Amino acid sequence: MRDLSRPRLLAAFLGLCAVGAVGRAVVDAGALVPLLGLVALALTVTVRAYKPDDPPRRAWIWLACAAWLAVVGETVSASFGPGLSTWLMALSNAMWCASLLDARRKILAGALVPPLARPWRWALVAAVLVGLAVAVEVASTLPHGSPVYPTVTGARLYHLGFVELCDAVVLVAGVWLLGALHPLWGGAAARPFLLVTAAAGIFAVSDLIPLFVGLPLPRLWTRALIIGGWSLLGVAGLAQLELRRAMFARTADLRASLQALGPRP
Repeated sequence: MRDLSRPRLLAAFLGLCAVGAVGRAVVDAGALVPLLGLVALALTVTVRAYKPDDPPRRAWIWLACAAWLAVVGETVSASFGPGLSTWLMALSNAMWCASLLDARRKILAGALVPPLARPWRWALVAAVLVGLAVAVEVASTLPHGSPVYPTVTGARLYHLGFVELCDAVVLVAGVWLLGALHPLWGGAAARPFLLVTAAAGIFAVSDLIPLFVGLPLPRLWTRALIIGGWSLLGVAGLAQLELRRAMFARTADLRASLQALGPRP
C-alpha cells in the first residue's frame, strides 16, 4: 500500500496548531471554535468517504460527532458561560471513548487478529497503569475536592473527574486497538488510530502532570496541550482519508490491470 504522505500530514498538524494559537491569542471567548470547526470538518469528510456498510465508518462517525459537540460546547461557553458547555464537552469525551471501543470490536469481529506482540503487551500494561492512576486520582478527589484545583467543586468537580476517566479509557482502548491493527496491512491501517491515541495521550498527560506535581499546569502549557491534542485528532481524520483513497487507487489499478488482460480463451 502506498505510504501516507508524512510531509502533508505534518503541514496539516502545524496549520491546525497555528489556527488554535492565533485563536487563543486574538479571541478572548470561544477561542477554540475555529480549530474545533476545522477538526470537525476533517472528520466529517472522512466519514463521507466511506460507504454506509463499511465497518470502520461508525467509529469515525463517533469521532466526528464528538468534534461537533465540542464546537457547540465551546460556542455555548463563549455565549452563555460554562454551565451547559461542561456537560456537552463531557458527552464529547464519551463519544470519543465509544469510537475506539467500537472500532476495536469491529476489527476483532472482521479480521483474523493475532495475539498482541510483546511490545504492545507492555504498552498496554503502561496504558492501564496510567488509567488506574487517573481512576485513583478521581476517586480520591470526588469526596473531598481536588487539592490541585481547590476552586473546582460540585458539578464541575464531577465533570472534571468524568473527563479524566474518559481520557484514560481512550488511551487504554487506543493502545489495545493499535496492537490489533499494527500487524494488518503492514501497519498502515494503524496510523490514523495511532494519531487518535496520541491525542488521547496528550490529554491524559495534562490530567496526570498536576497530580504528580501537586500544582495546576501553567495556562500556556494547558492551552498548548489542548491545541496539540485537537490538532492531532484532525490530522488523524486526514490520515484515514488519505489511507482510504490509497486503497481505492490500488483497487482501481488492479481492476484496470485485469481488464487489460482481457478474458481468457
